[in-house]
Amino acid sequence: MTNLKVVFSIDATGFAQDITEEINIPNDACLYCLHDKENRLHNEVKKALEYKGYDLRYFFQLMKVYVL
Repeated sequence: MTNLKVVFSIDATGFAQDITEEINIPNDACLYCLHDKENRLHNEVKKALEYKGYDLRYFFQLMKVYVL
């Protein structure tokens, strides 16, 4: 497992405080591929946060990612 600390927002208006959370990403997850059009790191972080119980269907903005 790769331990990350992420800072993100779930408020589209920008008035709410940013949220800091520690998450785990599986070691076998590919986080970057030259041929992809999508951002795999963003998708894996979002998936891990949804697993922790966050509802990210309406808005999710990833701001910072730190390796722990």
